[in-house]
Amino acid sequence: MSGAGPLLVKHAAAGPYLGFALQPVRLCYYLLSSPRDSSVSLEYLDDVAVHYADGTLLLEQCKSALAHNPISDWSDDLWKTVANWLDMVEAKKVDAAKTSFQLYVTPSKSGKLSAAMHGAADAKAVEALVKQVGDKLKKKADPPKCLAHVQKFLDATDELRLAVLGKTTVFATDADPLEPLRELLRPTVPEVSLDVICASAIGQAKEAADKYIRRKAPALLGVAEFRKNFHAFVQQNNMAGYLPTFTAAPSKDIAKALLTTRPVFVRQLQLINATEEQQLRAASDLMRTSGDKVKWADQGLVHDGIFEDWEDTLLRKHDAAQSEVKEIYSEKTQEAQGRIVYSRCAAMEIPLNSRELPGHFTHGGFNDLADRRELGWHPEHLSLLNEEDTK
Repeated sequence: MSGAGPLLVKHAAAGPYLGFALQPVRLCYYLLSSPRDSSVSLEYLDDVAVHYADGTLLLEQCKSALAHNPISDWSDDLWKTVANWLDMVEAKKVDAAKTSFQLYVTPSKSGKLSAAMHGAADAKAVEALVKQVGDKLKKKADPPKCLAHVQKFLDATDELRLAVLGKTTVFATDADPLEPLRELLRPTVPEVSLDVICASAIGQAKEAADKYIRRKAPALLGVAEFRKNFHAFVQQNNMAGYLPTFTAAPSKDIAKALLTTRPVFVRQLQLINATEEQQLRAASDLMRTSGDKVKWADQGLVHDGIFEDWEDTLLRKHDAAQSEVKEIYSEKTQEAQGRIVYSRCAAMEIPLNSRELPGHFTHGGFNDLADRRELGWHPEHLSLLNEEDTK
């Protein structure tokens, strides 16, 4: 194993779960469920892998079935996974005697060949699977797109096929991949807080892995260390006082599309000649803030009217910043003064009734108020906006 080097894989799973892709959800699940002396990796040997203290491995491919069935008989996802595992064992990237393989699919799906793979625990069953694949292939009028991967399986030696298929599990029964995480936490966590804590745990797992990936190092996380940090985080924030984000950042194209419609908050920024990057960040943060408000209300994490006092605080902070800037920077143009006010407000983080908020939320709140014309960055924003409205 030590000589194999990092095998960074590029498999991508569709579908957000609390704002996350499938791989970080599974990474977090294993970090909270594996033995304390084990480690879990992301996009290193496979999508996710559990590295046990005794040298054994569990490699897992994670596939979202929201848009298609990844384990249908001639699915490219299915056969590419099998071919990859055969290649890894053949190239001695992993020790077959110490490695188990799992294809995790959600929501629940089925397939005849994948079911046969799941049940192929001995040489006789693997031999029967080879015959089944060959027979089904002969009956097809046209070769499947995954033929090259299927051929890899058919051309493999009996020993190699048994080494992989004999230890392969196809797990495709979870309707929601978050539920196994909830089950781990449910005995000690109130139901209303489950998704809050799940989102926090997944976010910490992803961020910990991303730090390694950004350094181009294997994203290998120690279970004991992760749990220690997560438990400290839970105690420090008392979770009842923590509001996590449930909305992923929109793509740059989506943010740009919003800019082209020139909503009021964008016009406000254009009045002070804000850069396009500032406008894009404002659009992204406002969309995320709006999404979080809806999610929090749906889950009962906030009550009606809670944002009124918070927004009053934002308005007071804005007024104070505007007064100070006008006093200190009176020699500057009104556009420049507006940019300074905006920068100061954008850097603020205002708690919600002493509850910690995601980093984008206060900035999104300021832009929401700007969109409603309750505040502005240019000292003459109301008259300038009204003038533009009449054109």
